[in-house]
Amino acid sequence: MHSDYIEEFAFAKLNLSFKVLKKLPNNFHQIESYITFLPNIYDHLIIKKSLQNKIVINGKFANQLMANGGDTLIKKSIKLLSNLLNLKVCLEVNLKKNIPLKSGLGGGSADAAAIIRAIIKLYKIKNNKLIINNLSKIGSDVPACFLSKNLKVSGTGEILQPIKLLNKKLWALLIKPKSNYSTKNIFESFNNSYAKTTKFELTLNNLINDMNKYNNSLEKTVCRIEKNVKNLLHYLYNFNSLTLPRITGSGSTVFVLFKTKEDLKIYKKKLSFNKKDYWIKYSHLIL
Repeated sequence: MHSDYIEEFAFAKLNLSFKVLKKLPNNFHQIESYITFLPNIYDHLIIKKSLQNKIVINGKFANQLMANGGDTLIKKSIKLLSNLLNLKVCLEVNLKKNIPLKSGLGGGSADAAAIIRAIIKLYKIKNNKLIINNLSKIGSDVPACFLSKNLKVSGTGEILQPIKLLNKKLWALLIKPKSNYSTKNIFESFNNSYAKTTKFELTLNNLINDMNKYNNSLEKTVCRIEKNVKNLLHYLYNFNSLTLPRITGSGSTVFVLFKTKEDLKIYKKKLSFNKKDYWIKYSHLIL
């Protein structure tokens, strides 16, 4: 690839656990979540300096992205960095959109974070601290996506604690029904009891046990609003999997974790619903 270009991968994030701890005076919610990123599921970006901003979008979800305001987060990222660095940032961006929208997989935030990583490289920015401290202005998942590694996230998404690698390879099956709703709407409709903060030592067993014992705090609210997700969670059985089906973020993607790829494939084969109505993918992950 030509050296003027930067290639970035915007990896899908997966909220292994998701707890809403309380509502804050500013109407945001304090959360706690263990997050990992999926090496096999990503948007692909090719970025270079240009005389004016030009964003070209293709890929499976390009049309859906264009219909939903398109490249808003990318433009927001370029503008934020131009202002912060007092620099005229102009980019030509080619985005291949593979991550579905409104899926709980953080695709838009991952794209924004990829743009920021590219700007740092293209403009040879040395002081990243100023940038990192302002990432949540773009979106609450952007700081985590900027790092794209295993994290414990708290606060409103801005407190990031890297977690030690357990060097365990697992497999995630992801199933997204045809559901589109906003995270904002889910949080505004949330009226369930608050979860308690996690107090376990991080081991794979403890994490899996926690995931099986507590469902995602937003699940009840999502199921009340979105029947497709509710039906999918009811339908998915507990068979040779490590975890019960869970939603990532505010959904609408439901995921199940497995010890091996073989276990995942056997499980996937047994799914008897009409696959055309769902986006179904799998990826390994390293915890």
